[in-house]
Amino acid sequence: MLRKAESSMSTPICTMELVTAYAALPEIMARLELQAQLAQVDAFMQSLVTSPVLLISQPARHVIQAGGKRLRAALILLAARLNHFDTPRVLAVASAVELIHAASLVHDDLIDQSPRRRGLETVHSKWFRDAALVGGDYLFALAAESIARSGDLRVLECLGRASVRICEGEISVVADVSPLDEALQAYFTKIAGKTAALFEEGLKAAGVVSGADEEQIDALGRFGHHLGMAFQITDDILDYVGDPQELGKPVGGDLRRRQITLPLIYAAHQDMPAALRATIDRIDDGASAEEVERLLHWVQASPAIERARCDAYRQCEEACRALERFPASEVRAGLEALAWSVVSRRH
Repeated sequence: MLRKAESSMSTPICTMELVTAYAALPEIMARLELQAQLAQVDAFMQSLVTSPVLLISQPARHVIQAGGKRLRAALILLAARLNHFDTPRVLAVASAVELIHAASLVHDDLIDQSPRRRGLETVHSKWFRDAALVGGDYLFALAAESIARSGDLRVLECLGRASVRICEGEISVVADVSPLDEALQAYFTKIAGKTAALFEEGLKAAGVVSGADEEQIDALGRFGHHLGMAFQITDDILDYVGDPQELGKPVGGDLRRRQITLPLIYAAHQDMPAALRATIDRIDDGASAEEVERLLHWVQASPAIERARCDAYRQCEEACRALERFPASEVRAGLEALAWSVVSRRH
């Protein structure tokens, strides 16, 4: 069920000074000594790629070796430290979550016809359409194999549910920027499935394999849900105002594909000129590249960006509040630091 979808123009408790005080994600991971275990996750995923069919195994290795932040795996590894860390089972869950994420990105890139991700060619660009379709399916199958190695049906329930919700979120459409309440509900519902579900269910699975009780598992799920929401809102902000070199792609991609996200929704209700408002409706039906660029620049300069950031901060606060179910510790502080690094990141 969607939680805390409401947004507000009020200032969140968290200030920009507090957010920027948190270290970047790699520095936090180094401080928490996560690199060695993350390397084990990568090695575990690579070991699963055994198909002799090169058009299956090569794209899979391409995606896995592309790496990325490995944020989801880091969260699972750290969350499992809150209780009993069973290395083989935790690595299996962390690997399964990263493989599901990788599979969804392969299909997402195909749907969006994105030529590059993280500065590298996407699977359908480097190979062809069917390689991306089958490659994504193969990564999902590897995730299932990894889930089996966790040895607990509850992990299958969690990550099966996450996969269903990812599909539902991916196919959901935010049709328009108005009315505001309907646009916000559609947007938050979409990202709760497309992005937050894997954080939520993955962290629940981490609780399962580490012997957490039901209240702790629920708390980890709430932490994951709100963190996933904050992550996607921040992603959508960066698509407007991020550094193209750091992002590995041009800004404004969502707008050019008429994918309505939170910054555009808020901008449309910030005294947007009628001509620009009309451009939104015509992006995929006759609007010129110059008109779309004018709209992009208007959104970038509008208060909508900071308003969306406030929503991301608020979701992050809710995530950290969920961790109050656990006693204060270095591990809990590490999870909170990872959470705040999500909303302060630049790519």
